[in-house]
Amino acid sequence: MIVRNNRIRNFQGSLIAFDFDGTLTTADYRSSWQAVHEYFGTWATHGKIALQQFIDGEINYTKFCIADAYPWINHSESEYQRALATIKLRDGISELLTFFKENKCILVIISQGLKDLVEKVAHKYNFNFWVANELIRRKNRITGDVEVNVDVLDKGKILLSLLESYKIPLGKSIAIGDASADMDMFKIANISIAIEPSSKKVADCADFVCQSEDLSEIITFFDI
Repeated sequence: MIVRNNRIRNFQGSLIAFDFDGTLTTADYRSSWQAVHEYFGTWATHGKIALQQFIDGEINYTKFCIADAYPWINHSESEYQRALATIKLRDGISELLTFFKENKCILVIISQGLKDLVEKVAHKYNFNFWVANELIRRKNRITGDVEVNVDVLDKGKILLSLLESYKIPLGKSIAIGDASADMDMFKIANISIAIEPSSKKVADCADFVCQSEDLSEIITFFDI
């Protein structure tokens, strides 16, 4: 556990913006897309190749998502749901979210992950708002189409929009994430927390770094 600043004070009533993949899920599942690929056996043949094309700038993010979904075309809804069920949430999620709720915080998820899993978790833990990318199905079959609601540099912009919607000042914003896609959100939020960050670059961008697998350890950063 690394703390760069003093403990977080006067956080009651803050908007807490969570990433999903690798943040609310374990670090073994930094990408729900990859987890589905691995379940269907298409990671090496399709997913990994599409990711490299995106990293190399050969395709944009929307085309990357469509390339990700392409090998899943015609898989059934039940197969897809079984794939999502392989993704595990972190320990301590209930304790952390209860802590924030007791302190009258607004809880949101801003994710480039798969909406179906994000929505399920958001409903279970009573998040105030969530947004993620949606894999389109028709007649209970995956079509290969994707509705991109969160592009690669959208997280900071979405966070600002939510602060405005909930009429919460920037000084009452906290972002929690784990990967490079969360750095845009980290730079906007008043306080940023990285949990088991995927790289030193991500860790260096955060005000607080938690190396525990357990989300409830984040509570120790707060002055209570």
